[in-house]
Amino acid sequence: MNTFGKVTTAFLLGLVLQGGVYYYLDQVYLAPTTNFQVTNGEEVDKNFPDVKEGTRYYSHDHKYMAVVEQNRVDIYTAGKEAPVTLDLKEREVSYFEWMSDRNLAIVGLFGGKHNDVVLARIDPEAPDHEIDTTINSVPNGARITDVAYSAATNVVYMKVRVGDGAYRVYRTDANYDTRRVYMQASDIGRIGMFYNEDRFFYDNVRTGDVFMFNGTEGGWRAINPPGKFRLIGVTQGQLIYIVKVDDKNRALEAYEGKLGVGFNKVYTYSNPTELTEITVDSILKDKESAKDSTPTEKKK
Repeated sequence: MNTFGKVTTAFLLGLVLQGGVYYYLDQVYLAPTTNFQVTNGEEVDKNFPDVKEGTRYYSHDHKYMAVVEQNRVDIYTAGKEAPVTLDLKEREVSYFEWMSDRNLAIVGLFGGKHNDVVLARIDPEAPDHEIDTTINSVPNGARITDVAYSAATNVVYMKVRVGDGAYRVYRTDANYDTRRVYMQASDIGRIGMFYNEDRFFYDNVRTGDVFMFNGTEGGWRAINPPGKFRLIGVTQGQLIYIVKVDDKNRALEAYEGKLGVGFNKVYTYSNPTELTEITVDSILKDKESAKDSTPTEKKK
């Protein structure tokens, strides 16, 4: 295994410790109106300077705060005023997230002298030692807009925007084997992955079908019930959450399911709801509130 493979293996194996729900951090599912995604820009932690420009992203333990702009990433350490500014090598930011349990950042970069599309792994303790995965043979202006990863299998899937409402999916692993995975859609919505299996999930925005791709065997299949559905996310326990939508892609009903078992409706929305308002967590809360509000039969 080459040096990159060893470093990436060590990095991804650390993700096995994650215990939270894994679902997609990307909240922008069609062609984005900004050049990088916004996931937690509303948070404010007073242990950091009150930076007015850019979007704030906090590490899982709030030891670090990244302030992201299109052409700049500053990383602050709690209690310190001066940030470390990443060397983007003249590239622009299309995606940023902190890992859910470790102080490591994943950054989607594009452009620069070589017009690259790159997934960079950044350790704030050693920001100059950037680990890159470069995606080759993509159109000019292509950029990463979402990432799904599996801690146990060391596999990462990247959603790459290649045009207005047009996306591709690329897969990479610890051996630096990076390749395009051909999907049954070009207008891809949310993506996700089981953390302990090479099973990748995505939806077709145009048709309303939800697919599962088996990265080990190479096969795929639609998994949604009859009707038009959109993917919301998956959990560590391999539960899959989807919503039934109307012709305007607004959620009508939420469903919970498992591979090989099927889906059950767990919540009905009182009004058609925008997908940007729905996450796995929101469905779980709605499911519990619906359960609590169900009238119980009086004892005789």
